[in-house]
Amino acid sequence: MRRRFSGLMLSLIIVSMTLSGCMSSEDYNSENDATLEDEPPYTEDGIFTCIEHDNLSRCWQTHVPENLDINETVPLIIDMHGYASDSTFHRALSSFNDIADEEGAIVIYPDGVLGLNQEWDMEENQAWNSGWCCAHSAREDIDDVGFIERIVNISLEMYNIDPTRIYASGWSNGCAMAQRLAIESSDIFAAVGCMAFYLITDPVENYSPIPIMEVHGFLDQVVLYSSTALSVPFNEEMWTNPEAYDTGAIENMYEWADHNGCSGSPETFEINALYSIQGFDDCENGSSVRLMTIYAAQHNPYEKDVDDGTIIGGVFAGTQGLVQSSHIVWEFLNQYSKSS
Repeated sequence: MRRRFSGLMLSLIIVSMTLSGCMSSEDYNSENDATLEDEPPYTEDGIFTCIEHDNLSRCWQTHVPENLDINETVPLIIDMHGYASDSTFHRALSSFNDIADEEGAIVIYPDGVLGLNQEWDMEENQAWNSGWCCAHSAREDIDDVGFIERIVNISLEMYNIDPTRIYASGWSNGCAMAQRLAIESSDIFAAVGCMAFYLITDPVENYSPIPIMEVHGFLDQVVLYSSTALSVPFNEEMWTNPEAYDTGAIENMYEWADHNGCSGSPETFEINALYSIQGFDDCENGSSVRLMTIYAAQHNPYEKDVDDGTIIGGVFAGTQGLVQSSHIVWEFLNQYSKSS
């Protein structure tokens, strides 16, 4: 009888240990699941924040003014570099750090994708998929719209950003990307103002008119003021795409006026010896359209040069401070919010 009792007790202990083991395993898995859910959707590497997006590692830099009041909501500006440039280079060029410090805003400088030319087995420059341009980013249909939208969502979680005051800007290929965001992500961006390129992608059905400003140098030899037909040949499709021949600064202004349902003829809002600002104000959804023409500017309409010995800094001189184009763009953007 004692042996039967001992055997029964031993069986119960074994069963108990087995059940205990099962429960511990379930608890462990639950804890693991909770940990995975709590992991941030990004990593930080020095000055860069990075995510995995569309099977690619994508990164950006963030400028947060030192004196920013964390208790107040602030605007967010997405500022994108040009073709063959990067976030560090563009950050030194565009003056939006200065504007953020003065006005109380946060600026994001994202990086395009560095491609590989399979035919030549060599790296291609960083670029944005802004439509039919540029290079590998367009050929491989890189999801840059989705990438920028994820940056916005992550930034809204990280900082005290006013979701009604999110803006996009950029230079050259980055300007075309900003205008693509305007047309495809109009539910996110309150307004877009950028430098030296045009809208080169098709409109979408769910576009809701938002204010647009494009700044262009009249003497631009890369993206011509009259068309893009003689642009630097970084995209072979440019030579076979009829839109490249039709699009110019004036045409781009009228195209946006059509998208925004503007009525009447274009007005001149400012004109002086250095530049003019024309466009439309009577547009749907309280939107507007502006074209700023800087008479003596070439492809770099910013006030600064970035002289680091590269083709961008060595060849493309800015306005030498005579025209503070980024500040003028910010004055335009800052008028608008999604609630206005």
